[in-house]
Amino acid sequence: MKRILFLSISTLILAFALIAPAHAQLGTADLIISTIPLQPQPLQAVQVKVSSYGFDLSQASITWSYNGAPIAAGTGRTSISITAPGNGQVATISVTASGTDFAATTATLLLRPASVDLLWEGIGSYTPPFYKGRALPSTGGVIRVTAIPAINAPSGLSYSWSENGSALPDSSGYGKSSVIFQNDILNPDETISVTANSALFSGAGTTTITPGSPNVIGYFNNDGYIDYANGSTTGLETSDNGAIVHFEPYFFSVPYSIPHDLSFSYTDSSGNNIQTGDSQNELRLSRPDNGGQSQLSIAISTIEYSLQNLTRNFSVNFN
Repeated sequence: MKRILFLSISTLILAFALIAPAHAQLGTADLIISTIPLQPQPLQAVQVKVSSYGFDLSQASITWSYNGAPIAAGTGRTSISITAPGNGQVATISVTASGTDFAATTATLLLRPASVDLLWEGIGSYTPPFYKGRALPSTGGVIRVTAIPAINAPSGLSYSWSENGSALPDSSGYGKSSVIFQNDILNPDETISVTANSALFSGAGTTTITPGSPNVIGYFNNDGYIDYANGSTTGLETSDNGAIVHFEPYFFSVPYSIPHDLSFSYTDSSGNNIQTGDSQNELRLSRPDNGGQSQLSIAISTIEYSLQNLTRNFSVNFN
């Protein structure tokens, strides 16, 4: 009797052991949605990917939805390509995956792209009066980059800046919408990136700045009137017996003033120094005894920015 009872209990245990796995509930997967690029721009082509640290999704059944409408499905369909919504609009990207070792799991991403424009200028980069263009930075100069978020962006954004891929923590933070840095003379280009974020906004922008070289342009000074409409980098012509040539330096780093930060010198075709007039960036010339052309070399140097020094040949034709 005891033996029969023992066999009955053993049989029941074995039956439950066989039945239990069939009724065990599978756990959910850890689904992670990411985008390439990380911060999409409005209407930009975007690749959306799903991944999992704990489960193999290559054999999973995966369904994608865009704003609630299915757009793609398949076994191992771990990525899709979409177009980001317009500026200020929101798209809901959902993915549902199920496999033999995990139950159906859904993850959702809110895609809220927003543009951030970047404007830059050379700080202290000299341009003459009435110059209508942008002050361009030269090698070694100081540059300011300002982030301009989309018009619908809320106030109170936090900015994260980077220069050539390296974070700029001291320039990043709440309300820090601009960054100032000195161009590294070893870098031909400067790539500046920013992300602007808040609870309801996420945007990014990138710009590449190629510092240029300083320049000098000569203009005639006629009784105190400088003819800025007719300048030249190589030479001027006049029918007068004498002329005052006013030289304007462009894009040199001039933190204070031309007399303080720049030094001008002139030599004639024989290498002799030529004395300047009342201003170091002006030169008074007379028609040569034999007429024709006055040839000279102009040199501009700086104390703090040695790579911005410039030497240029210039001529004045006396017709």
